Amino acid sequence: MKTPTTDDISGTVLVVDDTEDNLMLTVRSLQRGGIRCLKATHGWQCLEVVKNNHVDLILLDLIMPRMDGWATLAALRHDPVTSNIPVVMFTCDDRLATRERAMKEGAVGFLPRPVVREQLLAYVQMHLQAVARARAIEAIDRGLEVALSRDARGS
Repeated sequence: MKTPTTDDISGTVLVVDDTEDNLMLTVRSLQRGGIRCLKATHGWQCLEVVKNNHVDLILLDLIMPRMDGWATLAALRHDPVTSNIPVVMFTCDDRLATRERAMKEGAVGFLPRPVVREQLLAYVQMHLQAVARARAIEAIDRGLEVALSRDARGS
């Protein structure tokens, strides 16, 4: 099986940030790298976007009005439909305690701001590759289950 390269990687990233400048800068950087982006400006909007769109990865700010990043992460992890969407905390709060809490509460990564465009792209592409690999493994598993089921029935 071919290992995905960055040229093979496609996916949709939801960027959640209440600061318009940060949101637009992040989205533009990712789009210039060929990554499809969706946007949300607070946690409730994030939950609505993931209900209505296919999302492969979420970049989530911590400090937002209405529903902060912690509450948003908890809601995503609590819902069986969204619990497996990888979430990367993307924030200026780079304290060790914040990083540890993010991992304990279900984030798959932590990307402190400010970040250079190349680092952002590499980090997001790495996570999208992991998503693509996991989906490929799931497809192989489903195929094996079908084959084993047919074999067990004597087909």
